[in-house]
Parts: sequence; structure tokens; C-alpha cells
Amino acid sequence: MPDHNLGGLEYARGRFAAGVPLARRSVEIRERALGPHHPDVAADMAALAAILDGQGKRDEAEALYRRALAIFEREYGPEHYEIAVCLNNLAALKHSQGGHDEAEPLYRRALATKEKLLTDEHPDVAMTLNNLAVLCKAQGRYAEAEVLYKRALAIFERSFGLEHPKVSACRKNYASLLRVAASNRR
Repeated sequence: MPDHNLGGLEYARGRFAAGVPLARRSVEIRERALGPHHPDVAADMAALAAILDGQGKRDEAEALYRRALAIFEREYGPEHYEIAVCLNNLAALKHSQGGHDEAEPLYRRALATKEKLLTDEHPDVAMTLNNLAVLCKAQGRYAEAEVLYKRALAIFERSFGLEHPKVSACRKNYASLLRVAASNRR
């Protein structure tokens, strides 16, 4: 769907306000064509939710993620890649709002699904490991966060090489953890 793709491009550029109308239009067109409970509509809802989250419109984003999840689960069952991606994004949203207790089971379910579907060495697995590590660090669970960061970093390095932006971002997150953990031991 062209509007979906254009909305995604604006999202990738960080131009969320420009992406919202395009993504909304994509949802509307697909809903008219396919009905409100089609998985393609859910995919567009999840894309719109990500853009809205980037704009700070988290309540609307959460509602869209949850609607998309319900459609995906009804259509695909409990374990599907689209579900794992949606769970990871919803967990990130909840974490950004301070909902650590709600975010953790979402991340863990996303991780388990990705490991089952993609293998435990896939870069998407590493992304969720990194996100879960960020959550554990925020909760002061430094030893657990360290294990998660090390695993994520190893996967990213094997998958992308040492100079990739995802490797750099994970390394920075891990270094931040080490500094915080060291200062708390003093």
C-alpha cells in the first residue's frame, strides 16, 4: 500500500507529523477494502501506532497496538512474527511510560516468539534482548541486564560486523550499564 510505505518512510526520517496522515489513510483504505479485522489492516494499525508513539501520542498508539495484536492473534494464533514485533513495540511504549511491570512480560513473550521463529542468533532477537536489558537496568537488575546486553552484542556483531549502528548503540547501552553498576557498588 503506497500510503503505508510513505508513512513508514516519514517514520524512518523522524518526521512523525508528516507520516501520520499517510498512515491513517492507509488504515482507512484497507479497512474499506478488506474489513476492520483483516491482518493487513492490523499491520497498518501497528505502523500507525509506531508513528503516533514517535509523536508522543501514546494512548492512541497503545490502543492501536492492542487492536492489531487482537487481530493478529485471532488470525495467526499466539506465535507469529507480526505478534512478536507488535509485542516488542507495545512493551517499549509501556516502558517509556514507566510501566516496567507491564512491559517485561510483553518483552519476554516477544523474545520467546522471536527465538522460536527466527532462531536465537537472529538480529531481531538481539533487538529485543537489548530492549529487555534496558528495562532490567532501569529496574536496578544489573546482573541480568549485563547477561542480556552481552548476548545482544554478540549477535549484533556476528550479524552486522563491528561498525554497524546497532552494534554501536548496544555497546553504548552496555557501557552505560557498566558505569551505573560500578557507581552503585561504591
